[in-house]
Amino acid sequence: MVSLTFYGGVSEIGGNKILLEDKDARIFLDFGQSFSLLDEYFIPEAYLSPRDRFGLRDYFALDLMPKLKGLYNRKALEPTDMAFSEPEFDGVFISHAHFDHVAHLEYLHPEIPIHLGECTKLILDSWQATSKKKDKLYSAESPVEPFRSGKKFEIGGVTLHPIHVDHSVPGAYGYIIETSCGAVAYTGDIRMHGPSADMTKEFIEKAKSFDPVALIIEGTRVLPEEKRADYSEEKVYSESLKAAKETKGLLMAMRYPKDLDRFRTFYEIAGKTNRELIISPKTAHLLQTLQCDEKLRLPDPLRDKRIKIYDRQLLREDPWMEPFLKDAVTSDYVRENQKGIILELDIYYLAELVDLRPENGACIHSMSEAFEEDPMSGELDRVLSNWTNRFHMPRHQFHASGHAPRSEIFRMIGEIGAKRVFPVHTLHPEMFKGAEKVEKGKAFLV
Repeated sequence: MVSLTFYGGVSEIGGNKILLEDKDARIFLDFGQSFSLLDEYFIPEAYLSPRDRFGLRDYFALDLMPKLKGLYNRKALEPTDMAFSEPEFDGVFISHAHFDHVAHLEYLHPEIPIHLGECTKLILDSWQATSKKKDKLYSAESPVEPFRSGKKFEIGGVTLHPIHVDHSVPGAYGYIIETSCGAVAYTGDIRMHGPSADMTKEFIEKAKSFDPVALIIEGTRVLPEEKRADYSEEKVYSESLKAAKETKGLLMAMRYPKDLDRFRTFYEIAGKTNRELIISPKTAHLLQTLQCDEKLRLPDPLRDKRIKIYDRQLLREDPWMEPFLKDAVTSDYVRENQKGIILELDIYYLAELVDLRPENGACIHSMSEAFEEDPMSGELDRVLSNWTNRFHMPRHQFHASGHAPRSEIFRMIGEIGAKRVFPVHTLHPEMFKGAEKVEKGKAFLV
């Protein structure tokens, strides 16, 4: 029999951590932390967090992580009552580079292989190089095995096929796993309205061809009421271009750091409106890291004349920043040339507006809207509004979600036609008619 045990992603957004066991194989699908994992006991924004110096001690004591023998590294276990042991799992297969799918790799046993797309590895390499976090996402000794679509893996009598899908970060994959009871399909995070919808269509067709006995599918936007505008990337482009043409001063643009479809949108708008695109050193590092992937068609931040890098003039610059700050511009340059600039600014840079002193400017907020069920998201939204109001900057909300809406998710379920459906990465599993009831930490037999 094949068992699926859900240690995360159950009635929550993110945190997928799904164990598949069959024959001699014990394989995890993703290894992330949900957005709500710590909410019952911790408030990181108020500096109440699990104590990093004690590894997994707080997580185990509060039942926030599964106590599984042979899964974790020595450093994570030393402060706990669980002994370090030889690995008892055959691998972790990552769907994409977002925090809620990879964050707990730092605790993984260093001999357990980590399988992930080539692009995902490059993105995580850049994140590790530019992060202030002392502990690396995964050990330097960990066997990391990058792949591209078309590769397959034979592990303990089980065959895994990574199939690319479209999401709001490049290098996203779903998986089809051939088991002794039939195929199990896992979508990861997925959408049909992005620029690479053909990849998602290919995944659906492949999954359908295997006549799967089970489908594990995300449902982030399976909600009783859809609160966000259902934009495509083309719609974001056209609306943002219109706003850019109407803005006489500084145009401030905000996006998720790994959303490179949105970066291309702002880059193209900068060209269309004869503006320079000013980016952070961190974005520049990511773009430079991804230059080796020609399929992404990303500009070189050190060579492209349309791009300049912003120097916040910190008291102490990290060594990785050095090559990106040689010809960087400061607030003086942006203030004096604001009519010809799109400035990519994230929430942590808002205090720069004091020095930029924007006139006749505007803000394109190209991220998810604030939702009532996420108090911190609402608080950040309130603070952003205070800043934009203070500097008389009209605010535009243009965002294409990385997740399929309810209608698309249900259409995928119908097309794939799996015998059993397991909804994850959703706050409303009850809305999946006829789906299996998924409970955290309970094994389901296929």
